[in-house]
Amino acid sequence: MKTKLIVTAIALIAIPFTKTYSQDGGTLFRTNCGACHSVGKGKLVGPDLKNVQDRHSEEWILKWVKGSQAMVKAGDKDAVKLFADNNSIPMPDQALADNDIKSILAFIKTEGAPVTAAAPATTNGSAVQSSGTDNITTATQKVADDEKAGPSLIATFGFTNYLVMFLIGILLIVIWVLALSIKTLTQELKARKQ
Repeated sequence: MKTKLIVTAIALIAIPFTKTYSQDGGTLFRTNCGACHSVGKGKLVGPDLKNVQDRHSEEWILKWVKGSQAMVKAGDKDAVKLFADNNSIPMPDQALADNDIKSILAFIKTEGAPVTAAAPATTNGSAVQSSGTDNITTATQKVADDEKAGPSLIATFGFTNYLVMFLIGILLIVIWVLALSIKTLTQELKARKQ
């Protein structure tokens, strides 16, 4: 009886944690998108994502992020144009949940607020013109810098990893309780036989 109550209590505690929660959109953007995209700062390897929600529907964006090349091969007009406009550089498919992509879109909407333009960099009094190659170099350098810094412990694991670790912990507690119950029952049986 005691074991049933403990198992029921643990199950009731675990239920709220089985929902799928999204990570912070800014963290997801920096981890999954920031090397190739900016928000309001111009094209890097891929297009600037400022106001992307005005250019495409949320449903379209969800499909694109999960399988851009499948959409291009299927002949989706917008996908083919986007692919061609970006030097036919394929966007890697992202293994993100819909809620994570929606979190990134929410981040893009808030980051896409009007930004005051910074003065262009100058060399010997003349403005330096940025090119696509410079943007690729900048993006590559950003990825290298991020890799040197190393990920934080929280960013190392996704929500799913934490959920699995939590459930394994619960399972270990259940096994421990069952082992104690078996030990107690065994002792009671031995005491009755004597």
